[in-house]
Amino acid sequence: MVIGYAQAMKSPTVGRWQLAQELTKLRAGRPRDQVAKAIDVAPSSITRWEDPSGAIPRRRDLHALLGYYEVDQETSRVYLELRERARESGWWQRYGIKGGYGTYIGLESDARKIQRYDAIHIPGLFQTEDYQRALTAGSMADVSRDEAEQRIGVRKERQRVWMERRPLTWAIIDEAAVHRMVGGPEVMREQLEHVVRLMDEPHVTVQLLPYEVGAHAAMETGPFTVIDVGSLNVVHVEQHTSALFRDDPEDVEAHLQVLDRLRMEAHGDAKTKAGLRSALR
Repeated sequence: MVIGYAQAMKSPTVGRWQLAQELTKLRAGRPRDQVAKAIDVAPSSITRWEDPSGAIPRRRDLHALLGYYEVDQETSRVYLELRERARESGWWQRYGIKGGYGTYIGLESDARKIQRYDAIHIPGLFQTEDYQRALTAGSMADVSRDEAEQRIGVRKERQRVWMERRPLTWAIIDEAAVHRMVGGPEVMREQLEHVVRLMDEPHVTVQLLPYEVGAHAAMETGPFTVIDVGSLNVVHVEQHTSALFRDDPEDVEAHLQVLDRLRMEAHGDAKTKAGLRSALR
């Protein structure tokens, strides 16, 4: 039986991710060429089906694959239902969001826990409209005004879903992000006041990583997020032009250990609020 099936069914993205995981497990190291030949598809199809951001198999291909793997009828039914759920559209697709960002939003929308380290700016879920508008203008000069406003609309919807579902959220913010004057004093004042208010929410924990820490555990990794959706844990690592998603338990554990070390070095609640208010002044 598919592990964590009920949890995966909440989100098309999580359902798709778990279907890919389960198909990888079922192959159990068999050569892709061998499996592909047995069900009369290209080897690249097997690769795409086992990639959470790849293709979803056609119903008849999934039937053939499950038959080749000798999956019993009851479990096959679960996989087929999981496939149907994975094909549904998420709210973000109304905005034309695809690829890695769409995958990230899908995982975030179904998260039970979100743990985040940010080095250069305020985390997206905490950003005000004016802060994001200034951030986009400064870092994405080729983005049109309409596209920028669409990005803000998507961010607002992400924030609405997040506040509605209220997953446990733990953010560690480098002090550099607090002192970087994005949009000018008024924009930063509003932004920092907003972060202070969010710290009063019972599901939100914010820690400030001060300059005096010096070299720290995340300097080589850069910004990243660990998302726990119950049926799986995924690490999202940001890069300049792309994003990496990792669900290998060793990768996840390595990033959780980095977060644990940062938590030990970062300020607690009182000192974090004091640091934010000092920046406000």
